[in-house]
Amino acid sequence: MLTEWLELRDELVRVMTEHRALCNAPKPDAVALSRSRWLLSNASRQRASWLMRNANPTAQRLAHTTGGAAWLAVQATMPAYRQRISGFLSSWPLEEIIADWDGYRRGCAELRTEIAAWLRDEEFGIRALAAELEAESLPPIAIARQAYPR
Repeated sequence: MLTEWLELRDELVRVMTEHRALCNAPKPDAVALSRSRWLLSNASRQRASWLMRNANPTAQRLAHTTGGAAWLAVQATMPAYRQRISGFLSSWPLEEIIADWDGYRRGCAELRTEIAAWLRDEEFGIRALAAELEAESLPPIAIARQAYPR
């Protein structure tokens, strides 16, 4: 679970880094920005889809555990996060980006900070959930040895 999530997160970070490089240019490149925004949306969509198929059902099943509860707490904040992202994207169509390049770049910098914080929270929840899955698969003696090492 954790490895898959890290791969999806790393892909999102990679395309965010490419987008940031485009935002450092003195003038906007409309074609490159359109492509970059599509890649960002695609990477986000893939991660969200994976979470819906994997993390969310697992957390529901393990809701009674610390890791399950940790993920469910993160999941509860997702609607506000998604609304923030959607609102930003809809307020910055390509024509607006070209017209107010500096404003767009400032907005992107703020949003990147929010996304980084979100990904840290998400990682905490996924790691906690993955630990519960791992503990679930350990035989009882292995769990006892972990809890009470010699």
